[in-house]
Amino acid sequence: MKKFNLALGLVASIFLGTNAFAQDASNPWGLTIGAHAVDFTSAGNGVFDGFFDTNDYQITPPLSKLSVTRHLGHKFSADLSASIGEVSNKRMNVDDKFFLNAGLGLRYRLLGTEVSTPWFDPYLRIGASYLNYDYSSIMIDENNPRTFGTGETVNEKFEGGKDHFIAQGGVGINFWISDNFGINIASDYNFAPTETSNYIDFFQHTAGVTFKFGKQDRDKDGIIDSKDACPDVAGLPEFDGCPDTDGDGLPDNIDSCPREAGPKENNGCPWPDTDGDGLNDNIDKCPNQAGPRENNGCPWPDTDGDGFNDNVDKCPNEPGVAPDGCPVVVKTIEVVKETVQNINVDFTIEFDVNKAVIKPESASKLDEKANEIKEVLAQYPSLTLYIDGYTSNTGSATYNQKLSERRAQSVVNALEQRGIAPGVLTARGFGQDNPKCTNETPEGRACNRRVEVSVNAL
Repeated sequence: MKKFNLALGLVASIFLGTNAFAQDASNPWGLTIGAHAVDFTSAGNGVFDGFFDTNDYQITPPLSKLSVTRHLGHKFSADLSASIGEVSNKRMNVDDKFFLNAGLGLRYRLLGTEVSTPWFDPYLRIGASYLNYDYSSIMIDENNPRTFGTGETVNEKFEGGKDHFIAQGGVGINFWISDNFGINIASDYNFAPTETSNYIDFFQHTAGVTFKFGKQDRDKDGIIDSKDACPDVAGLPEFDGCPDTDGDGLPDNIDSCPREAGPKENNGCPWPDTDGDGLNDNIDKCPNQAGPRENNGCPWPDTDGDGFNDNVDKCPNEPGVAPDGCPVVVKTIEVVKETVQNINVDFTIEFDVNKAVIKPESASKLDEKANEIKEVLAQYPSLTLYIDGYTSNTGSATYNQKLSERRAQSVVNALEQRGIAPGVLTARGFGQDNPKCTNETPEGRACNRRVEVSVNAL
């Protein structure tokens, strides 16, 4: 038996030497090596009667218990366990028999998550095993009672054998000192479901060291699966193991368009141009209606509903007609203004110096302009006009203002004398403001001493 324990220890050392330094907290494989103790007496007295009586424990040497575990998913793991030794059954007075208990178990961790294990790691376990322990010399029935080492005399039928099927249930605790190394203690109740008696039932207690290993990195990107947000696709550390196929700075797992580069504010997708007007939706004020760039992607409105969009409608708030979208009244005013401007052509009236008296030589000019005004009034009877007087900058501004008003009124009077109805013409004076020519020369100053006709209302 000592040679067996030595061989078992050598195998375990070689195994650990090749794996212990590559372990990680999320590694799914585990290995536990330690000693075990068997207690037949407590099982016979009741499940927990004498459970902590260590005098009944049959303790085996170290390296007599080996368990290999594999994570299955969620908090479940499977284990393959084997224990060996020379064990006495004090209850049935069996001394130093070869003991082998090997089988499979299912564990459920009570704390932590699938990928995160706390340092205090309790679990529940159920299992089934093969037990090799020789009871073949023992036969018990009513005619052959047997007195056990505990003092009890039994006559329940029992035909001893060497090979037994055992069911197991128990608890264990791992105390993790580091991510992949810890101490394990466990206790299982072993019973033979095919036996009517509890003669071969026993408790088995284990203490040992435990290791985790075999890290998972399915996509081979150097990031273990438990910390890899995309464990099946090779990726980058800065994106927790996810790739960025389109190189837009968003990993594929949160990129709505992983194969087309796009901004983060659009979830990694390029901005579309829904209405096809050449402006992407993020800068298009009307993304569902095509419109020109100069109107921020919106179609030009037709505020007055006259069929002329506001960008070409010279009267956007008033329905109008071709060619510029203005109403007929507005067009009429424009025509009248143009006609009145024609009256101003060569409308030169001469006054006495610094006076508002019209010189006689201007009489013919007044006759001519009075007839032109009458022609306009005949076409537009409601038309009223201004007669505006201006001066040069010779003299003070105040004097010139008064002089321009008097001269304008003189022209109004003269035109009314020639048949223009009173009230049609209104005199205004602007003095030396709004010069038409330069005031730096005699000719320019003469040009600025003028009278002009302008439209008042239609």
